[in-house]
Amino acid sequence: MGEEATTAAISRPAGPVMQSGEIARAVAQAAEIDNPGRTVNVRDRGSYVRIEVEGGECILRRATIESELGRPFRLAELEVNMPSFVGRIETGTEIVRFYTGKQDTSGFPVKEAGK
Repeated sequence: MGEEATTAAISRPAGPVMQSGEIARAVAQAAEIDNPGRTVNVRDRGSYVRIEVEGGECILRRATIESELGRPFRLAELEVNMPSFVGRIETGTEIVRFYTGKQDTSGFPVKEAGK
């Protein structure tokens, strides 16, 4: 994991904080792949890795993480290795979404007044 994608502050970050290890490395790579066109900030802090995606949303797909790991992967493994996260979270069997802001019942973010 030695390199950091970006060290500058990003606007409206969202994403997981992972325990260091192979899953953290795979999740960092998946964040880059699953969030094209967005800045991804990966900060390795020794015992944990902070992964933040700009723009108020971070998508992680099970299949992408599995591909990066080179082995089968269940999203329950992500939760076990994720002591914290930035934003709110929606989980499913195939995708995890971290986001900032409010959400309406249709599943789409609602723009907050004044933002």
